[in-house]
Amino acid sequence: MTPALLDNVTHRHLRIHTDRSAAHGDARQSCLALPAEFRQLQAHFPIVFQLVDGDAGFQPVALFGLEEGQNLFLTPTGWDAPVMPMALQRDPFMIGRAPDDTLQLHIDLASPRIVRPDEGEVGTALFMPHGGFSDYLDHIVQLMEHLHAHAQQLPVFIEALTRHQLLEPFVIDIETPSGEQGRLTGLFTVNEERLAALPGAALETLAREGHLLPIYMQIASLAQLPVLLERASRR
Repeated sequence: MTPALLDNVTHRHLRIHTDRSAAHGDARQSCLALPAEFRQLQAHFPIVFQLVDGDAGFQPVALFGLEEGQNLFLTPTGWDAPVMPMALQRDPFMIGRAPDDTLQLHIDLASPRIVRPDEGEVGTALFMPHGGFSDYLDHIVQLMEHLHAHAQQLPVFIEALTRHQLLEPFVIDIETPSGEQGRLTGLFTVNEERLAALPGAALETLAREGHLLPIYMQIASLAQLPVLLERASRR
């Protein structure tokens, strides 16, 4: 990764591959899914939780595949779903902070999405000829603002889940097209019985704090597991 502060002088000719393909970094099994997105994502992807190294604790992810580097939503013509998590849309951009703690837009110059000089005039320009933002970069700025704002609420959501001991491990049993058996482990989901057994006051607090809806959306998303397994069986 080679992060750099984006500016319209140094990067005036920079162009980005915006199509979705393995060559541009989209061959990934999962990506971060934020609670504010669960309503839209649950109709297309299983949403599960994983333990993250360090002090981050649990992290919700949208599951795209059943093994490392597998994205079953990638096709020869691009992305095969009507929605996409913000964390995937943002590549190759990231949020940085200035010395005065204001937010800044950075870009990973090592990303495969960066158009190389020898590729010519392909991809999408970031800046207009006179230095202004392109429509694409305007969209990215808005996306990053939303992503950052919603990401600030994630620790509160995870704290509520862990406080009520709602997360439990589960596994996905897999059968390959050749008949081999496998198992995807290291995943967590909401324990529905424990959720239903919470006192009314706890449920009311979860609802008031905006946590109850994404909890139910995560549970509903598990209906997409058979769909994901069906996609895998066709590969």
